[in-house]
Amino acid sequence: MTRTQGTPYVVGKGAGKISDANRLGLDYRVEAGRLPWRGAIWDVHTHIRDVAAGRVYFQAAEWFGLERVWSMSPLEEVDALRAEFGERIQFIAVPNYYAEDWEEAMGRDWLRRIEGFAAKGVKVCKFWGAPRGLDKTAKMWLDSPTRLESMRLARSLGMTFMVHVADPDTWFATKYADARKYGSKGLHYEKFERLLDQFSDVPWLAAHMAGHPEDLDHLQGLLERHGNLYLDTSATKWMVRELSKRADEFGDFCRRNPGRILFGTDIVAEQGSMSLDLFASRFWCLRALLETRYDGPSPVVDPDLAMVDPKQPKDATAHLRGAGLEEAVLGDLYLRAAEGLRGFGQA
Repeated sequence: MTRTQGTPYVVGKGAGKISDANRLGLDYRVEAGRLPWRGAIWDVHTHIRDVAAGRVYFQAAEWFGLERVWSMSPLEEVDALRAEFGERIQFIAVPNYYAEDWEEAMGRDWLRRIEGFAAKGVKVCKFWGAPRGLDKTAKMWLDSPTRLESMRLARSLGMTFMVHVADPDTWFATKYADARKYGSKGLHYEKFERLLDQFSDVPWLAAHMAGHPEDLDHLQGLLERHGNLYLDTSATKWMVRELSKRADEFGDFCRRNPGRILFGTDIVAEQGSMSLDLFASRFWCLRALLETRYDGPSPVVDPDLAMVDPKQPKDATAHLRGAGLEEAVLGDLYLRAAEGLRGFGQA
């Protein structure tokens, strides 16, 4: 038994099917009912590719109390998704990541798509700046002339910005070891801070705890220097691995920054990735991390563990230690922060 603010929390005895999304054999539907939070939750960071995938996502979402979701869906799927799911789904403008010609996809086609999303009432625009994008084109640097042109267009259309900055420390130690190509992690933040100043009239929601859950002091400095910056909790394996190491510090960080941290999962719902357990595992892990004092293995396989330490088995899972946030803090994180942020809760 574990506790969150005095509320008992019991992990069930493995009634589910063992998989990489469920190494503990949990019955996620039952576990959802054992979590303490009973209010509404908004997920501000998902990728629902089409209606079929959305149906599976929303089945898991309903178990865990998700009332509304913001999805980075293809422009061509927006009308069908909206017809199927109504106001439960809102959208974030994204480029065509499936294009063969990334120069065009991040250039003229992206400008057309921003205008197309805006014409459909979409109020948030995503700027993806993961270093691996540099394998495609140098236009993926967040401050490249092409990106600046698209940011100016999105700003002129009244859009709020979502941004992906950097990537896990584990990746900079492995995948991005070639700093001549990918830059240092610090360089990505230098560029990002200049953009926060350049577009200081625009709210920025930085995905994945602004790409740096490993260093909450750095994040605190970013928030204090830039009043237009907000963070989301998306990328479950990454958040579990890093925030569990500093659960008490993370709890203090959330209390210190009410209204600046939003709940997001980064669930990718698409053909070939439409598993109830997969989606439910992300909801359960993040909610357990935030709401409970669970102290045990995560049910989700984390490939980064073996990437950094080859002695780790391929199906290793991280340790999950919950922050046990109070009800008022959870209310901010799950709902009120999004309600107050332009493009999510405010027009």
